[in-house]
Parts: sequence; C-alpha cells; structure tokens
Amino acid sequence: MKDDSYLPPEVIASQAFLKWFEEAKKVRDLYDLAEMTAPDVLRRVLSDTSKGGSSSLHHRPSRLRMPAKPPMPTQAGDDWLWVEAKEAMLRTVVLAVLNEGKTISVKELAGRVKQILPDAHEGSIANIGTSLDGKLIHRTDQGWTLKEGEQAPVLYKNCIWAPAALLQKQDLASFRRMAIRHLLSTSSDGLQVMQVYRQLQQADWLNTPLSKDLVKADLFVMQEEHKVKRYGSSRKWMLRESSLD
Repeated sequence: MKDDSYLPPEVIASQAFLKWFEEAKKVRDLYDLAEMTAPDVLRRVLSDTSKGGSSSLHHRPSRLRMPAKPPMPTQAGDDWLWVEAKEAMLRTVVLAVLNEGKTISVKELAGRVKQILPDAHEGSIANIGTSLDGKLIHRTDQGWTLKEGEQAPVLYKNCIWAPAALLQKQDLASFRRMAIRHLLSTSSDGLQVMQVYRQLQQADWLNTPLSKDLVKADLFVMQEEHKVKRYGSSRKWMLRESSLD
C-alpha cells in the first residue's frame, strides 16, 4: 500500500478531491446512459466546478456555435430564427406570402402557397383566412392583405424568417431539430439524449422550447425521416450522411 503520509496535507486533500470528482462524473454518465436527469446537487457541483475554470478537473464541451445562416432578408434582426419554407406550417407560409405587401386573390394565394407546400388544401387556407380575418389580415372581394402595422414572418429565398414569437410551435420544433443535426455533425462518435440536451441548453441562440423529452421526441421524428440514426445497440445518436441542412 502506498504511503502518502509524507505528502503535505493540501496535496492529500487535492488528490482526494480529484478522485471524488472523477467518481462524480462517472455517476453523472450513468444517469446519462439511463436517459435520466441527474440529481440537482450532482449537476450543480459539476457545473460550479466547471465554471471555476480548472480544465484539469473537468472538460466542459465548448459552447455550441450557431450554424451558418442562410441568406437573410434585410429586415431580419440578430435574434430572428429561420426555417426552410417547405418545412414551415401552413399558417406561417400564408402570412409570409401576405407580408409581401400587396392584395392577393385567394386563388393566387393558394397557388403561391402550393408552390411551397404542394400538399396544402385550399379549404385549409380558407380556414386560416377565417380565423385571422380582422385580427392579422383583412379580406375583401379583391383579395387578402396583411393588416397595416401587423408583423408577420418574412419569406426570403427558400426560408421563412421571423422572431420566435411570430412562429408556430411546429416551426420552432423544426429550428430545434436543425440545431440537433448541427450538433450531431460536430460529434464523430455520436451523442446520448442527455448530452444533446445539455449542449443545447448552453446555446443561447436557440430560443425555442427545450426539454429532455422534446429532444428525445425530435430524435425519433428525425429517425423516421432518415436524418439521424442510432449507433448500433448503443444509446448514442448520429447524423446520417447528407442530412445536415
């Protein structure tokens, strides 16, 4: 047995702390493997120690950077989010088309919307008009217009842009899934659900609803879309080739 009695007390204390800290990380990893949230005290200790800046104690993943933005409309703010137009919700697309600033007939509007969302039904478009009339839009015999002073998403090239508050819940989910794919593209050996969740928590640009359950649901949705896959029999997720938007 090694005799450490000759070491100064502060060295013995530091060694004991390092050993304890490594065990704490192993416990956290076990919670990750079980896709469970670690106890608050454990997460707090690891987080606080990480903020202390000692890289020899704990390697904290670097903050996830925002992916490269597609071409932006001139009016877009730094906090605006984007979603591919073909993945946007019908209501969002309708408002974005109306936001181009002219009165448009229902027939022309339906045609424009179907160019973006081929499966859109005219009846569904009409229902949106009924629900928004007098609130966000104005309908006349000549057509529909966005009410003066109202804000709406902006259609620019192949994307729709808007502050998070102007997007639908499903639009925000599309943006979050893009962020997950972006994160997975930075990992060569895959990530577990809790690892994805923790790194997204640090992304102050994400600005969407976020929880472990939402991340897990997003991964299964993207698995069905053949955008991500499970790594063998492990609990890790990986990006499929050519699936990063």
